[in-house]
Amino acid sequence: MLFKQPITVLSALATVAVTSVAFAPSASAFIVSSNDTKVTLDANDVNQVFDVYFDGNVNTQNVNGLSSLATFKFLGFSTVGTGANTKTEAKFNIKLSNTSGSGITSRTSALGFDTNYNLLGVGNTNTSGSTRVQSGGLFSNDRGGSFPNQFGNVDVCFTNGNNCQGGASGGVFNGNSGNFTAILAFNGIINSLDLDNFGVRYQSIDGSSNNVTFNGASGTGRGKVRRKVSEPATIAAIGFVAISAFGLRKKNNKLVSQS
Repeated sequence: MLFKQPITVLSALATVAVTSVAFAPSASAFIVSSNDTKVTLDANDVNQVFDVYFDGNVNTQNVNGLSSLATFKFLGFSTVGTGANTKTEAKFNIKLSNTSGSGITSRTSALGFDTNYNLLGVGNTNTSGSTRVQSGGLFSNDRGGSFPNQFGNVDVCFTNGNNCQGGASGGVFNGNSGNFTAILAFNGIINSLDLDNFGVRYQSIDGSSNNVTFNGASGTGRGKVRRKVSEPATIAAIGFVAISAFGLRKKNNKLVSQS
């Protein structure tokens, strides 16, 4: 009996250790809102990563199997200009994946969201101090406007089209993904930023869902934010469990030897 009880305690401790370490809140201001639609980042959150999971609908009706995933990596804030002309740029690397399935095929042709500050130069220029997309990535254009299908306005969308409504021939099809780097520009100096109202544009939707057949339809999806567990946190959790296991085994062996 002296041998079995510590092993049970060890299992419980291991579970608690993994949970508490892996999901412990960061010392930074990286915050996901209670309704999972908004993320807040500050200057300490460089290299933080979060996922946005998108559903899909056509004519405001949910389509099972129509989905996408965007993984954002925050690369930090930088300032350009001086004095009254000072601007802040927030840089993100974004990986967009089309995760549609269950008999549905589609193309995710645009990604958009809102910010809590007014963006500079959306759709106008690709110069320093303006919102833009770095060349060579999945998308080439930043645009303002709205997504259709009663989604509504977004402060910025990234696409290969001329507006947020259409995506030309760009984007990603089922099972594929692509990366691009987006730079958001703002007046003055800012140290914290909110992103919310995440949305995607779908085109070339084919297949059947809920007894409805689609043939080249288009639609939209709304996003929910999920914080990614960092690799260091996972390694720390494993190390903590290993140390705890060693300590309890040592204690257990001592108890057995004394019995």
